[in-house]
Amino acid sequence: MVVRFDFRDVDAQLAGARDKVKQVFSSEGASAVEDAKQSGNYTNRTGRLRSSNRYEASSDKIALINDAEYASNVEAKGYEVLSGAFLRMVKRIEDNDNNK
Repeated sequence: MVVRFDFRDVDAQLAGARDKVKQVFSSEGASAVEDAKQSGNYTNRTGRLRSSNRYEASSDKIALINDAEYASNVEAKGYEVLSGAFLRMVKRIEDNDNNK
């Protein structure tokens, strides 16, 4: 007995789900970058630290990045550059997922 399965409809469903996840990650990434700009509790003397916040999103991950080489030093001194915005973003994503 030979059993054959056609998974073309499953592939389309998975592609749609991946697209939706990427949309959510992109939206949340943009919101987190704006949140970090608004909530950073440091003196932004040159503007570089706040303008260096960015995000990268795909269907399986999201990353918040600050390209200023001294961002981690500012965070280590107790100031919020990007970490607080990241934590709030994760909470929003988890809360949204739990409400479904």
